[in-house]
Amino acid sequence: MTKRLIDLDDGLLAEAQAALGTPTISATVRRALQTVTEVDPGQAYVDLLSALPDLGPETRADAWRAGHR
Repeated sequence: MTKRLIDLDDGLLAEAQAALGTPTISATVRRALQTVTEVDPGQAYVDLLSALPDLGPETRADAWRAGHR
């Protein structure tokens, strides 16, 4: 393991620490790096889209119009 001196945004670090439930800065950075490398963003996007209900064209058009009023 290599030690590195880096600048970190304290607010962002605190948010990450709270979200990840990690007790230290090192644990937070390690967990964040591990999480990022485990997730395939392309596959995550496909999974998200696959979980959406299959809406007919009329329902999609109604939803689009409702969102653009």
